[in-house]
Amino acid sequence: MSGGNDGASWRLSRKPNAPNFDETQEDQWRSLREEVLQSDEDENIPESGDLTIPQLPSAKKAAKKLRKPPSGAKPTPKPKQQTLAQSMSDMDMERLLKRYRIDEDIDIAEDIDMSHLLQLHSDSDDGGDAQEATLTADEFLARLARAEAAPAASIAKEKRKSGENVTVVALKDELFNVERDQSAKPLRPRPAPGAGGGAGYRNEETPKQAIELTATLAPQMDAAQFVSPAVPYKSGEMTEGLFYWFDAREQPHTLSVDPGSLFLFGKMAVEKNGRTSYLSCCVRVRNMYRSVFVLPKAGSSQEDVVKEINDICRNQGIEQRRIKFVERYYAFEVPGVPHEKTQWAKLRYPGRYPPLNAKGPFRHILIIMGASSSLLELFLIKRKLKGPSFLRISGLVASANRISHCALEFSVDSPKNLRAEDTKLPVPPFTLASIQIHTQLDSKGACNEILIASVAIYKDVNIENTIRYIPDNILTGVRPASMSTPLPIDLESYCSAKGLPGVRRFANERALLDWLAQQLGKIDADMMIGHNFLGFTLDILLRRYQELSISSWSTIGRLDLKRLPRFQGTATNVNQEKETCIGRLVVDSYSLSREHYKTVNYRLLSLADQMQLQGITKGSNNFEPGTSVLTPAMLSASRDIYDVLLQVCNCAVLSTAVVSHLDVIRLTKRLTTIAGNLWSRTLFGARSERIEYLLLHTFHDLKFITPDRYVQNFKRGRDDEEEEDGKRKAKYQGGMVLDPKCGLYSDYILLLDFNSLYPSLIQEFNICFTTVDRESGSEIDVPPPENLICASCAAAGLSAPCLHKCVLPKVIKSLVDSRREVKRLMKIEKDANNLALLEIRQKALKLTANSMYGCLGFEYSRFHAQPLAELVTRQGRLALQSTVDLIPQLNPSLRVIYGDTDSVMIQTGIKNDIKAVRDLGLDLKAKINKRYQSLEIDIDGVFRAILLLKKKKYAALTVTDWQGEGKTYKKEVKGLDMVRRDWCPLSKCVCDSVLSRVLNAEGSEDILDYVMNYMRDVSEKVRAGRYTLDNFVISKSLTKEPEAYRGNSFPHATVALRMKQRKELVRVGDLIPYVICTGDRLSDKAFHVEEVRQNSQLQIDSEWYLSVQIYPPVMRLCEHIQGFSNAQLSEAMGIACHTGAKLEEEEAETMNDFSHSSLFQSRKLEECFPAALSLQVACTHCRLMTPINPHTRVMEVLADQERQRDRFDLYVCVSCRKSLPVDYVANCFTQTCYGIIRQFYQCGGSAAAVKAVRTQFTYYRALFDVPHAPGCPARVKDAHYYQARRCLGVDRRLYTLAEAADPAVQEVADPVDPLNAAAETIYKRIDHLFINLDSLFAGI
Repeated sequence: MSGGNDGASWRLSRKPNAPNFDETQEDQWRSLREEVLQSDEDENIPESGDLTIPQLPSAKKAAKKLRKPPSGAKPTPKPKQQTLAQSMSDMDMERLLKRYRIDEDIDIAEDIDMSHLLQLHSDSDDGGDAQEATLTADEFLARLARAEAAPAASIAKEKRKSGENVTVVALKDELFNVERDQSAKPLRPRPAPGAGGGAGYRNEETPKQAIELTATLAPQMDAAQFVSPAVPYKSGEMTEGLFYWFDAREQPHTLSVDPGSLFLFGKMAVEKNGRTSYLSCCVRVRNMYRSVFVLPKAGSSQEDVVKEINDICRNQGIEQRRIKFVERYYAFEVPGVPHEKTQWAKLRYPGRYPPLNAKGPFRHILIIMGASSSLLELFLIKRKLKGPSFLRISGLVASANRISHCALEFSVDSPKNLRAEDTKLPVPPFTLASIQIHTQLDSKGACNEILIASVAIYKDVNIENTIRYIPDNILTGVRPASMSTPLPIDLESYCSAKGLPGVRRFANERALLDWLAQQLGKIDADMMIGHNFLGFTLDILLRRYQELSISSWSTIGRLDLKRLPRFQGTATNVNQEKETCIGRLVVDSYSLSREHYKTVNYRLLSLADQMQLQGITKGSNNFEPGTSVLTPAMLSASRDIYDVLLQVCNCAVLSTAVVSHLDVIRLTKRLTTIAGNLWSRTLFGARSERIEYLLLHTFHDLKFITPDRYVQNFKRGRDDEEEEDGKRKAKYQGGMVLDPKCGLYSDYILLLDFNSLYPSLIQEFNICFTTVDRESGSEIDVPPPENLICASCAAAGLSAPCLHKCVLPKVIKSLVDSRREVKRLMKIEKDANNLALLEIRQKALKLTANSMYGCLGFEYSRFHAQPLAELVTRQGRLALQSTVDLIPQLNPSLRVIYGDTDSVMIQTGIKNDIKAVRDLGLDLKAKINKRYQSLEIDIDGVFRAILLLKKKKYAALTVTDWQGEGKTYKKEVKGLDMVRRDWCPLSKCVCDSVLSRVLNAEGSEDILDYVMNYMRDVSEKVRAGRYTLDNFVISKSLTKEPEAYRGNSFPHATVALRMKQRKELVRVGDLIPYVICTGDRLSDKAFHVEEVRQNSQLQIDSEWYLSVQIYPPVMRLCEHIQGFSNAQLSEAMGIACHTGAKLEEEEAETMNDFSHSSLFQSRKLEECFPAALSLQVACTHCRLMTPINPHTRVMEVLADQERQRDRFDLYVCVSCRKSLPVDYVANCFTQTCYGIIRQFYQCGGSAAAVKAVRTQFTYYRALFDVPHAPGCPARVKDAHYYQARRCLGVDRRLYTLAEAADPAVQEVADPVDPLNAAAETIYKRIDHLFINLDSLFAGI
């Protein structure tokens, strides 16, 4: 008998309480039967995967145990024995017989047709000889054990009698139930191995192939053999060189060694034996200067300005300086600064002095700009360095006191000694190191300790090509999990013999980390790769380096640093940790995959599975680095340790494979070349910084003074913008989303989309810092023609637009034209490698152009200009609305069913002619594009069918070959439940099946019949436990530490806390997989998947899954299908809890619309609620009582022609006209409500009082809601939603309802409308305030 996941034989052990066969024959059979049934309850699968099965005693041994009755005892009359078919089920006998065969070492492979054998015995029992009839149980089993079963095809199975309560299921079936006699004691069914049962799921595990090495690795080498040693150049030996730079760092002015200098890191070309090789090099650039621009006040003389500048410098200790007057332009957001050519004072002083304090007030100076610019920024901008490139350096001086870990180290006396070299030389070869560590919590559970560290080394890598993921060598260090259990002495030789060289044993963690630090210094990698390296690995390494006093810790980077940084906890500390890696580019496969690869699970092994990456192994085991917990026992044998080390090494290789698959090294290099920032910053994901540097280079070349950097106080640990597509939505009205015409459409749907809408609008309307007037205070509009030329150029007689205007549109046009040219080259390119490079170029250009708009709306950007961003989005809304209005004018038979920001969906009414749909789309495209110059609409796709549910929620069959025959379809799902990870796989699978049928069905009747039958079948299978455990797993990400979650409504946090108690690694951002089992509270019902597998008492809560995970998404998919009702679905699924769910949902929706109430007779609340008390509060400024009426306040603003478009505070004192704090008004309102409730209880709760309280709270509910009452004009609603500041954020700022609905704002400020929330809460509690005692005690 075989079983288990690895195909090995089940381990057998005799059950200690096996029955003694000295009873009557009837008792023997009953005992055997009860033993089988009871063993069904007692069998457990041990953690090893083997199965312990109770054995039956052999026939020979049982015969010895039979005892004769004592002498003198009267023989009891032998009752007539039941036939086996009557006393035991076929399944019971099959299991007994197979166990008996194993016990007796009887090797008969044929399956047993027990029904046939029992029928034969039954026949012999009725008419056979007496000896056969009195056969004992053991003797019968012994005879059956040696019997061979007849072929299944030759056995005629008899129809069972209807009275026999037995279910026959073949043994090979994975799921079976055995019905028992009604008189038998009911036992809870438990699944046999590989079968479903009481646990509520089918215990079926995918067979795992033993892990083994598939790649051939180089023999064991020391890391020093991979790199060239440091070259001790003497002074004057090398004075000029060709240097390929890729990273840089500014030396802070506060340090004593070369303050205010720069360090450049890269590869220096060295001639040796007539061949050019490249060695790692650090170049120290001294004598850097700061540049500050000072704008004089009107009427101040140059002498007065110079004197005041000198006074400021002397007060700050700046002794050396130069001042001269220059002409510069300005076009940004500081009020009062002229936007035409103006005379500024330029101050230059050495970088060893601190940045100038630009805070006033000043007597002759209006403003100081550029004081916050770093030396590194000035160096990149002034030397026109755009990304990694070759530099020709003169005046090199070999460093006597080395401060780096590079092979070469030089210094130069001036940044002017460096100039960009225009050369076609290939990029120097890089050395890559991929790092993977395995950590576990210490015995106290206080901190992570490192048990294993692995480094995969890649030598001479051409980063312009696809990176190979098979390393040249792998170095691995391992230490014992416990000092009392040392590692096997033959570990290195065993691993080397198995093909894994480079393994080293260490006695403790300090020795391991000291070895790792030394190896990193010898490898001298140009790039370090790791999965979640920045978020976890780096922090752990630095913490353990500090804890264990590892002197060579700074080899993690190329600067020989002496002081460890502060550790993670704030954004500043995270950046300090990154600084330790300076000189080595960090490629974090985790953060880069989150930016460039969309999925729900970013764990390394999950990513590798999705990308179909193999690494250096095949097969798998239960160990995952960084997650699994290793015990000393698991590290006691070389064979077991080898499997673990192989998995760690494979993860190091997989990190490189993910990076290679995403091609992010070439992509980020190209993005950096376009923008002109640091490559390391692009790899860190600093998207807004790329656009900043692109604009800094552009405006500096045009002699503009650029904005100062904002002092950013991020509340998140990750770098600036991390929203999808490089955009972070601003605090203003965004794109237009049309109300969808929901339903199922079976004719062709045409999708038209504006190409790069926002960049195109910037070009179309010349929207730029230099053209749009933002100081008038009125609503800005597209710039008039006279704004397209500056005064100096107009005086010179130049044409518009001049060089100093329309800068932003020109930059975008340059990017768009470059991309168009690259795409043209791609069409004629035949070489695969060149084609890949061109693809990277066009993708980088596209990402940069599409991110230009984001810098306008991102509040932490240097070039933040919210008025410009609002103008762009407003023009986008107008373009979309005009297109929607134009389509029915062009063709009255067309119907726009949905539109979102830059696209429209058009119902064509065509069912079978794809050519007609294509021609229709081309005709619409041509007519719409006639109205624009830069803005262009195009056919984005054709849907064969679409199920439109809500805004941003739809599913469709996309015609992938709509330009051809239109016969190939692909399902596309946007925003539905099935694409979210907090729904279990079973829910997604069910929704996918339903959706496929809905989109492919011919009519609604066909859909409903299928859905009801299918959901009925799914519900039965869920209750019967026919799905595997993996189908019930829900995954949810930790957004903060598990201890930070409050309350019991976060099951994933509860599971994460238990994981931490087991010393498993749990980090913010991790996906926590859990299963809901039977229990009371949701948090108590949630268990980790492994907890459920290991605890047979935990049962899947099938009713919870049916009602919470399966019913709601299916109901939402079908709600717009004709003839569907949620009652039908509830009945088909056998659940009653949701029959009222839809009603509750509808009631919740109508709660925001009071049109159902007879109290509303007009839009004036005072007329609707004449008896209601108005809300009044004491003003915090003048202390007079003022009424609170948001509707009156809105109407007052709208009546003011000058202010009707402005934003305004909603709660204002009518006496002093000063704004009232929103939280203060909310507190006053809450106290007023509690006072009404107290008064109600004190008056005795009469019927009149009940009606008065209901009316009063309904009035308050309407008072703070939008709209206030039925029939409110759209203009009033818009004012409430887009202009009235009524929501309070955690940052103590006020927001409009539109801003509060923005996900970006919610993440940062989490604004709420406190008055509306309080009114709604009180309104919902009305029914809980009253108890009708008459009805409560009516039956007494």
